[in-house]
Amino acid sequence: MTAAPFLPADPGGPDAGPAPARTRLLMAALKLFAEHGFAKTSIRAIAAEAQTNVAAVSYYFGDKAALYAALFSDACGSLADLVPDFTRPGLPLRRALHCFFQGSLAPLHHGEMARQMVRLHIREMLEPSEQWERELERDVRGPNEAMARLLCRHLGLAQPDDDMHRLALTITGLAFQLWSHQEVVAAMQPQLLASPQAVDLWAERLTDYAVAMVAAERRRRARAASSFATDTDPPPVP
Repeated sequence: MTAAPFLPADPGGPDAGPAPARTRLLMAALKLFAEHGFAKTSIRAIAAEAQTNVAAVSYYFGDKAALYAALFSDACGSLADLVPDFTRPGLPLRRALHCFFQGSLAPLHHGEMARQMVRLHIREMLEPSEQWERELERDVRGPNEAMARLLCRHLGLAQPDDDMHRLALTITGLAFQLWSHQEVVAAMQPQLLASPQAVDLWAERLTDYAVAMVAAERRRRARAASSFATDTDPPPVP
């Protein structure tokens, strides 16, 4: 599973007590960075939103850049943390894919905070900071390459070719699409993300779809191999 997020499922619930200062800073930073971006958000504004003082940022994080970086790992965990789980040797394909989807969709249990994370990632893509290269390497390239290796193992390939990379990107993209379309889903079919059970059902269904994609790719490769064998058969001896 991904690393446990710093945010409780419902930080503003009726029985919630005051959040620790570090958590309040992270929640405030997530909100303001998502709304205004890294460059236009000041430490002073974050401290005010968190109802703490500027010195608390230095105490818990060091500086604004370190606080910003913490959002990408502390807030909703890291996809890189999923890799050892879904690539365990001997794990059946379906269980491996379910492990990937269950972990990658787990932050959606946090509702509005997950939507803020999407806005933060989109801002980072449009207005890249030093965090972008680290994010690309750790949570995009690494997990996608791990997925490609997993698929190769189950399809009997020594190493991924272009079609295997297409399949890996498509499968991991199923989770990303749901992440990035949260607001669309909430507007059109809100019941599909309305509860933890609804999110867990997405993980089940995306696993079904991914298993079907792998089966289709297996059949396609078998047909291609059969066609190649037929084309290269020697002509009959007269």
